[in-house]
Amino acid sequence: MNTPLITIFVRHSPGCKYAGDEFCKRCNCRKHLRWTQGGVQQRRKAGTRSWGEAEEQKRRLEDQLAGRTPQVDPAEKRTPIDEAVRLFMAAKKNDGLEPPSLAKLQKSVDRVQAFAEGAGLYFLDDINLTHVSTWPWTNYFKTTHTLRNNQSRVKSFFRYFETAGVLPANPAKAWKSIKGKVEQVSGFTAEEYARILKAIPKCGWSEEMQLKMRALVQVMRYAGLAMIDACCLERSQIQHGKGEYRIRLKSRQKTAKKAHLQPIDNAIPVEAGQDLVAVLNGNPRYVFWNYRGEGAASDEQKRAVSEKFFQRYMRTLLDQAELPKATSHRFRHTLAIEMIRHGASFEDVAATLGNTVAVVAKFYSHEWAKVRQRRTDKAVKATWKK
Repeated sequence: MNTPLITIFVRHSPGCKYAGDEFCKRCNCRKHLRWTQGGVQQRRKAGTRSWGEAEEQKRRLEDQLAGRTPQVDPAEKRTPIDEAVRLFMAAKKNDGLEPPSLAKLQKSVDRVQAFAEGAGLYFLDDINLTHVSTWPWTNYFKTTHTLRNNQSRVKSFFRYFETAGVLPANPAKAWKSIKGKVEQVSGFTAEEYARILKAIPKCGWSEEMQLKMRALVQVMRYAGLAMIDACCLERSQIQHGKGEYRIRLKSRQKTAKKAHLQPIDNAIPVEAGQDLVAVLNGNPRYVFWNYRGEGAASDEQKRAVSEKFFQRYMRTLLDQAELPKATSHRFRHTLAIEMIRHGASFEDVAATLGNTVAVVAKFYSHEWAKVRQRRTDKAVKATWKK
């Protein structure tokens, strides 16, 4: 008797973003089995939301329909990759990692799952060193710095299951460290910054959006705020008095795995402060706020939605200014670098950005070295005078 061809398909839940693809392996909707026998189509629930477990159900059904009685060791339990991803992220959440750290981990392990399923691997123990070391990571993590961070996260993913006894060995343990020169960060030049401001009216936006983007650019450049802090700036965080404008808030240090809020108290030019006040919208709390979501959502989720909204506009602006490789974070780098050029210490820059001194030294030591060399040269040349 010929064994019928069994197909796995998905019945998507309402609102699933993959609803148009009944063979999607990445969503968490219920999996089903379909085959034709005796001219009649048959269907059965796979009883799982995991594609890997559905593959196992498919194999068992094939044995059943073919009349085979497979010898299965009841102690044997293979872990599907999508289930491993879920367990790993649940464990890290229970460890107390903050949402930004969890988001970075999620991106890396999702990539492991996507690469594995693309190669026809559905169980954790199917993956070996040749897989993790040859998958095209550079398609998604482009700089040496992000590649190294991603490599570390992938190794920790497999190490967790090795420690838990699920895997006999970590397949990524022997993955050699990614080589390459870490590109030094740079800020915008005065000419580039002027070009960005001049490009705002050329983007085809409404007058209201032009005012918002001009104010947003200035608060990022002069207060050194990251995009999420800038676009979610609160009215109460703008201080005005005695002809001076200041930005006062507490920003989460992005280097910390635990929540640690660093006070920021930065003066900004009067023109930037006036532009900020001019764009105050109808929201009683926020300056720029553009959250358009519906239903229940945490403050963190709402902030993330608002950030994505303004990141799209920022990408358009930087492209219009003929800076396609630039990102919004370069405004922050611009402030730090200009401070160092004007004699600020690493401690000063760390306090301004809400970072640690170690992070400032890591990213801006090349600029400090230039300042030190100029100062040294000046002192050496002073000794030439008779």
